[in-house]
Amino acid sequence: MTGKCIKKLAGDRGYRGKKEVNGTQILIPGVPKKSGSRYQKSKKHKLFCKRAGIEPTIRHLKSDYRLGRNFYKGVVGDSINILLAAAAYNFKRAMKAFLVPILDYIKKLLEMLLCKSISMKCTF
Repeated sequence: MTGKCIKKLAGDRGYRGKKEVNGTQILIPGVPKKSGSRYQKSKKHKLFCKRAGIEPTIRHLKSDYRLGRNFYKGVVGDSINILLAAAAYNFKRAMKAFLVPILDYIKKLLEMLLCKSISMKCTF
């Protein structure tokens, strides 16, 4: 989509297959090499931690936003399916961010009205 080729790709431990595809090196987490420097080990660790942070989002997209099934044909259909799932996910997050402050404001107004009505009854 961006026109750039990915050089290193972080996979998970469940991936079994080719180690390199079209110039893209596929990395799988494992025991670090003794010959590697501390910098190389920490860089690989950060890469795999990023992958682990994305996994829950992918799982939610598959289960809640119909990313698990694709009814569109071809490569274009794959990208349409992903874009629709991502749009639904982002729309739901935006609606939550928008509605929560409004509902809190309404709750405070109702509490103030109830308190005023109770205090008016007590003054008589």
